[in-house]
Amino acid sequence: MNDHRLLRALSYISVLFAPIIFPLIVWMVSDAGSETQADAKNALLLHIIPGIVAFGGMLLIGITGSTSNSVPITTGVTIPIMIVIVVVDLGLVVYNLYKGIKLLAQD
Repeated sequence: MNDHRLLRALSYISVLFAPIIFPLIVWMVSDAGSETQADAKNALLLHIIPGIVAFGGMLLIGITGSTSNSVPITTGVTIPIMIVIVVVDLGLVVYNLYKGIKLLAQD
């Protein structure tokens, strides 16, 4: 198996064991303009997006809770936002695993 293909796949699969750190290291040490660097950068972005979505959602929930002083309104905003956060985060984890396995399965 090509070592570069393994690094490319591990950049995506690292969402399970070293998100952000592993793709960042691979991206920094790989050759400029290589497929390895491009996949590591893509994996890094795919690992950062769930954190951004979760942070933004929690910020929105906090702002709503502190400004409304109403439990039903805060709950009405919190539940849909939490559902979106969970769906996006789990969807991106599954997508990262799919991309990594797809790279490993290539001939």
